[in-house]
Amino acid sequence: SQLAVVWLDEELKDAPQGPRQRIVLEALRGRPLPVAAATVIEEASSSYSQLRSLEAQGRIRLERIEIQRSPWQRTPLEAPRFNLTREQSEIVEALRKRLGRREFFSYLVHGVTGSGKTEIYLHLIKRALQLGLTSLVLVPEIGLTPQISGRFRSWFGPEVAILHSGLSGGERFDQWRRIRSGESRVVIGTRSAVFAPLERLGLIIVDEEHDSSFKQEELPRYHGRDTAIRRAQMASALVVLGSATPQLETYHRAVAERKAGFGVLKSRILDRPLPDVHIVDLREEFQRRGRESMLSELLQEKIGSRLQRGEQTMVLLNRRGYASSVFCRACGHTEACRNCSISLTYHRTADRLSCHYCGYARSVPKVCSECGREFIFFAGQGTEKLEEHLAGIFPNARLERLDRDRVRRKGSHERILHRFAAGQIDVLVGTQMISKGHDFPGVTLVGVLGADQSLRFADFRAAEKTFQLLTQVAGRAGRGEQPGEVVVETYYPAHYSLKFACRQDYESFYREELPFRRRFRYPPFTALANLILCNRQRRKGEERSALLAELLLKARDRFSDSARMRILGPAPAALERLKKEFRLQILVKSTNRKELRQVIVQARDEFLQTAGESGRVTIDIDPVNLL
Repeated sequence: SQLAVVWLDEELKDAPQGPRQRIVLEALRGRPLPVAAATVIEEASSSYSQLRSLEAQGRIRLERIEIQRSPWQRTPLEAPRFNLTREQSEIVEALRKRLGRREFFSYLVHGVTGSGKTEIYLHLIKRALQLGLTSLVLVPEIGLTPQISGRFRSWFGPEVAILHSGLSGGERFDQWRRIRSGESRVVIGTRSAVFAPLERLGLIIVDEEHDSSFKQEELPRYHGRDTAIRRAQMASALVVLGSATPQLETYHRAVAERKAGFGVLKSRILDRPLPDVHIVDLREEFQRRGRESMLSELLQEKIGSRLQRGEQTMVLLNRRGYASSVFCRACGHTEACRNCSISLTYHRTADRLSCHYCGYARSVPKVCSECGREFIFFAGQGTEKLEEHLAGIFPNARLERLDRDRVRRKGSHERILHRFAAGQIDVLVGTQMISKGHDFPGVTLVGVLGADQSLRFADFRAAEKTFQLLTQVAGRAGRGEQPGEVVVETYYPAHYSLKFACRQDYESFYREELPFRRRFRYPPFTALANLILCNRQRRKGEERSALLAELLLKARDRFSDSARMRILGPAPAALERLKKEFRLQILVKSTNRKELRQVIVQARDEFLQTAGESGRVTIDIDPVNLL
């Protein structure tokens, strides 16, 4: 048992009280009781004596009871309910029949942003509960769980449980126990929630199925979407994949190969129009203005007009920090991480240089560490610099930044989004965290800076990832009664991924991208395996990787042939040094998954017998990141 606040007298909210007591009461209002006293003390920076003082005044009541630690920060608002459109009704009706059959079936819901995919999920879960079945909903980011779980809780109340890494150990255990006991029959969570202990599982929903965060990059490696499909097969359940920008392999499997059902939502709820998109060619902008600026004239003008009308703006820059690199203008030396082959990022708030891969950090040098001269220059731009720049142009605007640096403390992500939803923030600046799944009716303008930076990555998915990011963030505009606009700033306005993303034209992007994948034998036409061999000594790493490649070729001769399987490498990985280790890469492409597995297992076993402990190799099947 533990001490908890079990009652709050709302009628005394206007009674005289000290500033610390007001903070405590504010932390209690609008959240379900009872709540652990320790939780209130932590959130309000309070003490047990202040709680006892409030109890003596009759404002709260404390009792020692057994309570479940609640992950919910506040009582959910009543979510709006819409009449299903014809497209939605057809999908829901078809899938309701599938639910009743209790057999495995995979279905892709492809709808433009704002088309009402969540409404379909809600009706399907309602039907599953009527049939006595449980449901699992996977979302890609922790940041999406507060908004989507609030909407689901308004429909299903205490039936809903939540699982993600942002919960404390106690909260996670209590949620797991509710699921295991059958108290909660609807589970919402990130990728690890796919292992939730649900009985009579009838429905699995994977929202934003294309998102790369569904892939677990560390051991044990798994993909949340693929694991969900396998679990649905084992449970004879219905699995629904939803996205405005489905992964190309998923779309190809459903449409071209017809190995899954397929439904499309072509229009937004209430026939709201898609946002108007303006592409700003930064080459012309530079020639006209004679200098480089963080904001184009068009975007700056449109932000100003939104502020005058009391409307909200989101600005995406998918790079955190203040400056992406620090170098000397005298000798050209760049301050790099001592553990990784990457430049250090300057974070002005912390006044530190840091590596976003290994966490190494150091103070900002006053002179060049190479030549000793004082010509230190901060190059590039991140969300910190953008926030500062906007504050200088619009000093009266209520600005907020949402990136990984800003949301390190528990609950901070949800608090920022709650304030933005409540209209307390005019301009929200952020990385890709702001681009997906959020539904803010007050947002009528979205700005995208550095729209083409992901096209420079050494990854065959570069165009696809760029298209997905731009389409998703553009879809945040115009989801309310007012129409939306999007301003995209780029140096490559003619690139097909940008053009089709601005039109939210997935089919055209698919048709343009597919020949490239076919020609160079990339998914969906082959299965892919990425083998990374790491060693602190470059020469030894090269020797070991050459041995592994030789063993792979021998295994291929045994189980496959060069027509069905290609082995590329070894070669230095795009990120050659990481956490003090040199990385060599071998890429295996195969048109037959069974043969791919046989070849890799055979070569791996022989390699480990020969190389021993020095032969550490990472094997990633169906990689989403080739860096």
